Amino acid sequence: MTRLDRRSFLASTGAITLGAMIPGMGRAAGDSFTSTVFGGVWEQNYRKAIVDSFEASTGATVNLQLGSSAEWLTNAIVNRDAPEIDMLMLPYPDSIKAIMADIGIELTPEDIPNIANIAPVWWEQYKKRGVGLDYASYGIAYRTDLVDAPITKWEDLFRPELAGKISIPDIGTWGSWEMLVMLAKLRGGSEENLEPAFEALAELKPNIRRFFTSSTDAMSMLDAGEVVAVGMTTNIPPYALIDAGKPVEFVFPEEGAMVGMVSYHIAEGASNPELCKQFINHAISLEAQEAFCNAVIAGPVRPDAKLTGKAAERVPALDQLTLFDWFRIVPQMPMLTDRWNYEVSL
Repeated sequence: MTRLDRRSFLASTGAITLGAMIPGMGRAAGDSFTSTVFGGVWEQNYRKAIVDSFEASTGATVNLQLGSSAEWLTNAIVNRDAPEIDMLMLPYPDSIKAIMADIGIELTPEDIPNIANIAPVWWEQYKKRGVGLDYASYGIAYRTDLVDAPITKWEDLFRPELAGKISIPDIGTWGSWEMLVMLAKLRGGSEENLEPAFEALAELKPNIRRFFTSSTDAMSMLDAGEVVAVGMTTNIPPYALIDAGKPVEFVFPEEGAMVGMVSYHIAEGASNPELCKQFINHAISLEAQEAFCNAVIAGPVRPDAKLTGKAAERVPALDQLTLFDWFRIVPQMPMLTDRWNYEVSL
């Protein structure tokens, strides 16, 4: 597990955007491709900040398919010989599963010039077969009116006075794998040694009122006071409660904030791979990054993208981010799920 430092983000700063100089980066009138998108406000901002401007500048059509990342990945695997989805947009761990399943072509700065302008980690971690769009960060949300002292670190979730008052993600829910790795690290383990995580869960279990299965589930419990703290939630849902005037605080723990990332993957055999590459280049352009990330309060993959307003206040500093080796975790997932269901969720 690696704490991301400023150098890894700034290594690519100053590179020149070459989109206008690369063959195939011009108009693509009449062309189209199919990609994926998460719904709700996220989709609205994605269309406004990225899709609409791409369609206007190229004359192309972007067909967006709603659903879940597990559905999209399954579709890509089943239909790998004749892809129905040209470009997948996937979060962890499905992005890593896609690479391990050999879904997706190599993406290079020669084809996508703006790759040279993003932090290297948001490309290299995908073995150069994916490119990140934006990141969210996992932390702790808690009710300021229902705790005796502020919660500032993961270890605080073990406090005796929180018995029966916290919630953490159920296995398979976003944040659950991050929770396992963080608990292992807190007790001297690692991605290769997750035994300490289960020891920590046994210690933490008296404090767990219920495992949450979605961010809506988690925030509903927090809002109602059913729990006083939610561990390993992304930053966006708690801030919705805060903006609504609820007595909620969201913190990036002292030990580090785990990272959530959404990335692009172009299917082998995509109907229009060059257009997909043009779209990715547009999505990670400075203008698109600033427009989108400021709208959804997320971290940009470009070090030179400027966050303003709430995004500047709420996106964590780079040295607070912690990224672990997903390629070591994914193969263990079936075993970890079985063990969780046998030992933890009972």
